[in-house]
Amino acid sequence: MIDVSHLSKTFQVKGKEIHALSDITFEVKTGEICGLVGHNGAGKTTLVKILSTLIIPDSGEARVEGHDVVSEANIVRKLLGVMTVSERAFYYRLTGMENLMFFASIRGLSLGESRSRAKELLEMVGLLDWKDIPYMKYSTGMARKLALARALITDPPVILMDEPTLGMDPISSREFRRLVEGLAKRKTVLMTSHNMAEVEDLAQRVVILNRGSVVASGSPQELKERVGTMKLVRTRSPDARLRKFVVGLSDQYFLVRVPEHFNVEGDEVRREPATLEDVFVSLTDEADSTTNRSRGGGGWRRWAS
Repeated sequence: MIDVSHLSKTFQVKGKEIHALSDITFEVKTGEICGLVGHNGAGKTTLVKILSTLIIPDSGEARVEGHDVVSEANIVRKLLGVMTVSERAFYYRLTGMENLMFFASIRGLSLGESRSRAKELLEMVGLLDWKDIPYMKYSTGMARKLALARALITDPPVILMDEPTLGMDPISSREFRRLVEGLAKRKTVLMTSHNMAEVEDLAQRVVILNRGSVVASGSPQELKERVGTMKLVRTRSPDARLRKFVVGLSDQYFLVRVPEHFNVEGDEVRREPATLEDVFVSLTDEADSTTNRSRGGGGWRRWAS
């Protein structure tokens, strides 16, 4: 279980205060996959680093399986498996088996235990036939699977994954998601991602970050119900530069205004169920509009697809 309560973190960059996290609160239960989503710079990586005990928050607290990430950092590290997308996380000239055995030995496993655990994990992620191939020859999908295997060496109860399917082809991505689904039945999984379809497919809980704050959290279905349905204007004009565009989500009445050079005439207007991506765009735009109004700026929203 992950429990985050009123967590804040500020950085000093070139003499300016950057509020990476502002009073963040949420929880992820055992057996649950939580998708942490947000624009670049929203605070996702900062949060993962705090949970990983790599940096210390300014205020608030975060607990992993009931243990504080600051005062009980040594215990927390033993409870975590962390998966990153960095290619530098492995030794290029070592094989998949040798890499896993090396990291297992660092975690305190004997030579025999390291070999047995590495073989078990390679089989689980579908890389056993590639165990004697150097890491430098692994595809992106294979490298991600090996990274997952490394995160599972000590069979930790909590897994943190940062953009786990970044760069994967659709087939590899689907295979990877099924692996994660199987893991989540007995573990707590927190994953960051920009792939909203992936998060909607995998996560039981979604936390949306914007400018360091939680703007919404809940199941994908709860978030979609909160936003409602969108209205889609579609044009069939062969000369149009826009084929379709969203003009609103829950408004009863709306006005469409498109620059003349787009050459758009609305042929069809219909309501469609919102996707998680629609929810994300709606809520982050809404939060930005509120921020702009508080600073004296405009508060209108623009939709395009």
